[in-house]
Amino acid sequence: MVLLKFEYYLSKGLVKKRRKNVKLAESLLNSALDRFEFAKRILKTKPKYALEMAYEAVIELIEALLALEGFKSWSHEANIVFLSKIGFTETEIKKFDISRRKRHSSKYYGATFSIGEVKYEIVYMENIFKKVLLEVKKRFDSKRK
Repeated sequence: MVLLKFEYYLSKGLVKKRRKNVKLAESLLNSALDRFEFAKRILKTKPKYALEMAYEAVIELIEALLALEGFKSWSHEANIVFLSKIGFTETEIKKFDISRRKRHSSKYYGATFSIGEVKYEIVYMENIFKKVLLEVKKRFDSKRK
């Protein structure tokens, strides 16, 4: 993945500036938390779906953050690039983009991955999830003050 700037996605209309939406962010946050827990529960029996669910949970959490910042995205790549705005390194972003491609291969092209491969991805995605969750919570806390 060539890392484009978040502004590129804005200029192409793949991300739009909107009013900040706390209610949407809360809904996305709750969904993401449930989805990630579900992904961990089904890992051993349904690794394909665990991979997809964990990835979707991270994307939902990023979308919650975007809603709190006043954006709406129609691009998973834009969501991933947004991580650079909250302190993620280029290496972390590129690695998560590999997770995006694996999820895409699984969901749309029937690729399969071993439980070990999926577990590795989920552990990595959980680290991303926790870092994004901290940012979401910071923004909720600042809105409540």
